Amino acid sequence: LCQAAISATMSDKLLAPLEKSRDARTGCLKNVCLFLLSLSVLVPLGLVASAAVAGRPLTHQGVTQPLSGLNFALMRFARDISRAKARRRRFNQRYALVPLLLGKEEPLPLGDPDSCVGCISFTRDELAEFDGRPLPDGSPSPLYLSVLGRVYDVSSGGAFYGPGKSYHKLVGKDATRAFCTGCLAPSCLISSTAHLSETQRREAHRWVELYEWHDKYTLVGRLREEAADPAEEEMALFHALEAELSGNHRPFEM
Repeated sequence: LCQAAISATMSDKLLAPLEKSRDARTGCLKNVCLFLLSLSVLVPLGLVASAAVAGRPLTHQGVTQPLSGLNFALMRFARDISRAKARRRRFNQRYALVPLLLGKEEPLPLGDPDSCVGCISFTRDELAEFDGRPLPDGSPSPLYLSVLGRVYDVSSGGAFYGPGKSYHKLVGKDATRAFCTGCLAPSCLISSTAHLSETQRREAHRWVELYEWHDKYTLVGRLREEAADPAEEEMALFHALEAELSGNHRPFEM
């Protein structure tokens, strides 16, 4: 009996810490669940309240507008990872990502859009036809976009740039300003970079590098300089600034 009692006591002493540890884990898990549940309720309520106070429409776009900067930052991060891979593969820059993220990278050489094989110059109307629209034979037209007047074939990225996809708005035009600001509102899809900071303008050059050295995208030419109505350009710029300052626009998203 004494031996049984001693065994029971030792068993209780051994199990007590295990039970305490299990209770602690259970309590920690409950706290984490309560925290996540609180976030799932409070964050949406906070976004709705913010939209109501700021006078933004209570739509998905209006409510999530404060997150637009985060979306664009994530998009730039994904772009820079792709750039780092290209630099490592093509230029043996093994540790390229850190300078890219810090904005301290050296520029890469670019092809000449006036002399590359098969490259041509496009008017704006001609470029607009390369937006994936159906051709007479039923096949889709290629997907071309322009940044800083350089035209790239992004047909291989149809999952992103094809009709109905996230970035189809960038196709068939020079939307350099959108690449600088992250604004995808129709009025932001213009080539002008007027009134943008130097930091914003550098974003366009980083997108050019992505398209220039991406395995699936190809330089196909340049956008031809055309005379434009100064009044129309000024009005287009005014609407772009209005959209950017209001914040009520669809941003780049992952």
